[in-house]
Amino acid sequence: MAMVWPSNTREQYWFGDKKSIAIKASYVLLHQLDLILTVVAVSLGYSELNPLMRILLTAPLQLVIIKVFIPLVIAWLTPNKLLLPATAFIFLVVLWNVRQLLLPLF
Repeated sequence: MAMVWPSNTREQYWFGDKKSIAIKASYVLLHQLDLILTVVAVSLGYSELNPLMRILLTAPLQLVIIKVFIPLVIAWLTPNKLLLPATAFIFLVVLWNVRQLLLPLF
């Protein structure tokens, strides 16, 4: 006999609940924001402190793979209780980037 899942159970299995989706989306979007802020900062004359990112800024394809696809895979595979601290950390990195960009204005 075939097992039939209720539609909401199947969706929860694949996508999780709304909180789970929000955490995973935040993680991925914060990585994208970090990438955008890094590119803006380098174009304004700032230097990248991370040696890996400094190399990747000269190779756009590898940069996209590292900052787009890998965060997507990590968000998909990682449980929320482990992803939440990583999301908080990347949020702090984004705040640091914004602070460094806005500091000369004041």
